[in-house]
Amino acid sequence: MFDDPQTALAEEAPPTAAEVSPEQDGAPKDQAPTEQELALQRRISKTIREDKRHFKKAFEQMRSDMRVAMRGHDKDWSDDKYKANITGRHVKAKTAALYAKNPKAVARRADKIDFKIWNEDQQSLLMAFQTMQAAQQAAQMSQAQAAGDPNALMGHNGGPAMEPQLPPGFAEAQALIADFQEGMAARMQAQRIAKTLEKLFAHAIKEQQPLGFKESMKQTVRRACTTGVGYVKLCYQRQMGPSPSVEYRLNDSRVRLEHLRALIEQQSADEGSVTDLEAEAAEIEAMVESLSAEPEVVTSEGLVFDFPQSTRVIPDRLCRSLEGFVGARHLTLEYLYTPDEVKEIFGVDLGRKFKPYNANGKLADDTSEAYQHQSDLYDDAEAPAGERMKGDLCLVWEYFDKAAGLVYYICDGHEGFLKPPAAPDVYVDQFWPVWALTFNAVESEDELFPPSDVALLRDIQKEYNRSRDGKREHRRAARPRWVFSKGAFTDEDLSWLGSAPAFSATGLNIDPTKDIKTQLQAVPVPGVDPNLYDVGEIMADLQYVVGNSTAGLGAPQKGTATANSIAAGANATADQSAVDDLDNFLTAIVRGAGQILMREMSEETVVKVVGPGAVWPEMTLQEIADELSLEIEAGSTGKPNQAVEIANWEKMLPFIMQMQGISPQWLARETLRRLDDRMDLTDALVDSLPSIVAQNRQAQAAPGDPNAQPEAQGHNGTANGPAAPGGPAGRGAPMGAQSKAPNV
Repeated sequence: MFDDPQTALAEEAPPTAAEVSPEQDGAPKDQAPTEQELALQRRISKTIREDKRHFKKAFEQMRSDMRVAMRGHDKDWSDDKYKANITGRHVKAKTAALYAKNPKAVARRADKIDFKIWNEDQQSLLMAFQTMQAAQQAAQMSQAQAAGDPNALMGHNGGPAMEPQLPPGFAEAQALIADFQEGMAARMQAQRIAKTLEKLFAHAIKEQQPLGFKESMKQTVRRACTTGVGYVKLCYQRQMGPSPSVEYRLNDSRVRLEHLRALIEQQSADEGSVTDLEAEAAEIEAMVESLSAEPEVVTSEGLVFDFPQSTRVIPDRLCRSLEGFVGARHLTLEYLYTPDEVKEIFGVDLGRKFKPYNANGKLADDTSEAYQHQSDLYDDAEAPAGERMKGDLCLVWEYFDKAAGLVYYICDGHEGFLKPPAAPDVYVDQFWPVWALTFNAVESEDELFPPSDVALLRDIQKEYNRSRDGKREHRRAARPRWVFSKGAFTDEDLSWLGSAPAFSATGLNIDPTKDIKTQLQAVPVPGVDPNLYDVGEIMADLQYVVGNSTAGLGAPQKGTATANSIAAGANATADQSAVDDLDNFLTAIVRGAGQILMREMSEETVVKVVGPGAVWPEMTLQEIADELSLEIEAGSTGKPNQAVEIANWEKMLPFIMQMQGISPQWLARETLRRLDDRMDLTDALVDSLPSIVAQNRQAQAAPGDPNAQPEAQGHNGTANGPAAPGGPAGRGAPMGAQSKAPNV
């Protein structure tokens, strides 16, 4: 949020109380729902449960993938067995490669033809200006003649005054120039609005709380790699309250009123006259009531980004694609609240009329009508540790109905809507302000959710764990062991033989005439064959499946330099495709964010955030969608490569400096930007001041001897100077060259 970031929504943040307060929806909360409302609620609840049942397998797969990415193994793999979490390492490396910094949003105006007459040909515009200039010169000449001879502009025989002779095509040129000026003014206005919008969005992502936008987006990318899909939801939060000046006066008046009341009570106890104090107290009390009735103003407002978990977004079971939710008629988001939070947010007291859920989102009890909340099963003294509060959460659904254009809030197990159905709080083109990010999208008629990187690596992770664990067991089995004849050693000797430290010596109770080798014999054990447990083929499959190699995971890679270069190129191609998907995802989000900002944000807040030069339009929803749109600059989320940028700039700079019309200030700013220097050139630049090099040249004295001043000798150097005695001028050999006698 712009003014109060601490009150912004947290991850998976619910709608705020200000968004769904009873005063705003205008419906009394104590009114019993009608039969029509109950029927509609039951139908929506049934639809949501059918959608959840349809995607149950996909959600269970997501939870299993989360476990594999966290621990490096499935549930069927014991924790005491060997495990190397290459899956989690891959997810971490891919997240770092795809999202390294916050994106740069660029506001672009819709591609339109702004000129009715001008065809955007510079030659025609130049001819129009020349025609207007000729007309101005003709008018000036007529005025000059009229000033010298009052009868110069009079017609023959004292007739009416003659108009100055205008050049041909004057009317057409005047209309073309007027059309050009109007079109350019519209373009300049759109550019200022676009710049204002860019700064607003940059401020919004900078003020994202409690997690920064970069951290939250990296978490979304990590979710997409782990579960196959990540989501972002846009919200707009506006807080109302009294203006600061009114609030200050109100607090001051209340303090004075309390002080006067204390004085009145004190003088009443002393039986003194309190008439004047009572009159002043009555006046101040009237002021307090008047100030309290002042209308509220917006104290803070701003764009809020929400990042729901993958298992908390339930698409329509008829949805054909997560990107844009193609084919979906509705969309559901789940939230887990306590009853007190529901009462605070929606103004509805649930009591015990809801189905209890645990913190993991699962039902705590049976869904029968006569269920008992688990929190009622124990008294405080009898409740086991950590058990009393289980099952005391309620599940709230936010149901977006695209066909009806309404949003419903329903609590599972509670009769009636938590908030009367209404249009979404924010306006975007696709109706629901939720966007999905996927990296492994495939075409399938049976599965909506694409496979995640973790799902693709599951078999590789299992085989790697089995191979390494088998090798560890084999090493344990191949440890040296000995056998002996029973009775050949005492118990004390056996204890020492089993735990003897290295290089130790002790006496054994055996016959000294017998060889120890005949008393102890080594047990033959199979040797460890490394070929049985080689993981080279497994790691090769890693690159085939997810486009990553052992080098990408930080391990040294064997092979020739050519093979490694080819593998690196393949990895870069795969990453570039994922970066392109991420750019498209962020572009869709910021386009919706721009529409929300232009519709919801007040001009006062815009000026406060951007500055007095901000330009903010008053448009309809359709005009907002048609005029401007925010986009993500391609590749702006990737890792910065300063060395490559500097090298490219060094190659381009000589050509740019030879071009006409290039601003030196622009060159300086672009150079500093690539060098990542924070120097501010605003105070250093002075208009019409020559460069330091030019000033030094002007300060030098005029050259007296061309031989002593090489810069004044021209392109031929010292050959322009007078020749040394004994030879013709300008015929001497260059410096460092040897004279060669001519051939005879």
